[in-house]
Amino acid sequence: MLVFIISGAIVCSFFVEYLVQLFAEKYEIEWVSPTESAKNVDSAQKIINAMRKAHRESERQMNKAFKVASGAHC
Repeated sequence: MLVFIISGAIVCSFFVEYLVQLFAEKYEIEWVSPTESAKNVDSAQKIINAMRKAHRESERQMNKAFKVASGAHC
């Protein structure tokens, strides 16, 4: 039984390899120009900064709520 499972896995891997090659031959990769990639990096950096700011703000709010709940006054 193990032999059939292993042989099936090998045949499936060959089939997947064939599909990947078929896809690679049919579609070409379009390289992104450096200006577009710089724009993408800038927008990604803005998103990261906004996420960090939101995370810090939520931590501040949680700390404030914890202090109120524990009875400590600010």
